[in-house]
Amino acid sequence: MLKLNYDSALIEKKELLEIEHLIKASNELLVSKSGAGSEFLGWLDIKENTDFDELERIKKSAEKIKNESEALLVIGIGGSYLGAKAAIEALTNNFYNELDNKDGINIYFAGN
Repeated sequence: MLKLNYDSALIEKKELLEIEHLIKASNELLVSKSGAGSEFLGWLDIKENTDFDELERIKKSAEKIKNESEALLVIGIGGSYLGAKAAIEALTNNFYNELDNKDGINIYFAGN
């Protein structure tokens, strides 16, 4: 169920109330996973479907790379590197490799 915090909304509450029926319909499509693109809704159940053992193995691998490498080179085309690029760019800034006080190694992307 979606809950809206009107205090921080960029549009006024009355405007949201005018489209409340669309918001509820969209929420129903998400919850029922019956709308277009429903095969891409795994993020809705991420907590229930996460393999926490695998997550720990990934964290250990990341720590090993960080401690034993000078740089990380991500190579690929399309999704094979764009997902990593999007996640890293969302969690850092455009000048991450230039920072002296970064908590990690330089990360470079090669692909299109």
